[in-house]
Amino acid sequence: MVHEDRVFPFRAGSQLTPWIRFFSSRFLMSGQSNLNELQLPVLSHLDRAVEEHVRAVASEAGIIPVDLERALHLGVEVFLLSEGCALESSCIAAVWRHSLRTGYLAALIALNRGSSQRTVWLSFVGGVLHDIGMLVFLTQQPEVFNSIVKIAQCRGWDLARLEKQVLGCTHSESGATFLARWGIDEVLLGIVAFHDDPLKFSHTTFCPLTAVYAANFVEGGGIAQDGDGVIGREGEAYLTRLGLWKDLPLWQGWMRNIQQLAVL
Repeated sequence: MVHEDRVFPFRAGSQLTPWIRFFSSRFLMSGQSNLNELQLPVLSHLDRAVEEHVRAVASEAGIIPVDLERALHLGVEVFLLSEGCALESSCIAAVWRHSLRTGYLAALIALNRGSSQRTVWLSFVGGVLHDIGMLVFLTQQPEVFNSIVKIAQCRGWDLARLEKQVLGCTHSESGATFLARWGIDEVLLGIVAFHDDPLKFSHTTFCPLTAVYAANFVEGGGIAQDGDGVIGREGEAYLTRLGLWKDLPLWQGWMRNIQQLAVL
């Protein structure tokens, strides 16, 4: 598992990047800065979709821990706020569909590995939250970010490198920084920050980050090429090192079933 003495770079209360302030200002309208004090939204289509998948995971893993349930509600709230912005609904729908399916598949992968209850739920919630930084970019600089995505897709360039050059940080960094503002579990922060490059995070065995990384590329959806269904050489080496490469066809088979689920 993740080394306990690792110092994680995204700490609660750390300086927010410019791309984070839009959501923070909406959440802090009443001076609230603690996730426990956040007023959760009334049930919507997003909540109902999450509820269905939570029940499915709970039937196998047991009830979701309270702190992870709150983190999950925070993620849903961010999607709801995004709907109120001047964005194409198809963009939000694509990110949401990809995120929920990634979380569900990550939970299945963790369950298949015989993981603990908390590891399964960290995998699920981490999968739902992993691309939350894209929502930050889409609400702040939608035209710029969409152009970055198109360039990366058309020219085969690295999305994270383009994000860094143009926006100053990657969607992974922006997402982790935003979530740290709310005191989210550090394992979830690690998932969000390193879901595209788990080799940068110190671990030697299967962990929730592994489940989300695998589910992300197997799902193959979203709006950017970080989840295109194709694994590169580094990904193959990573899964081989953890003894998981042989499980890839199994996960791909599960994904075909998950694609039949009604998500949005």
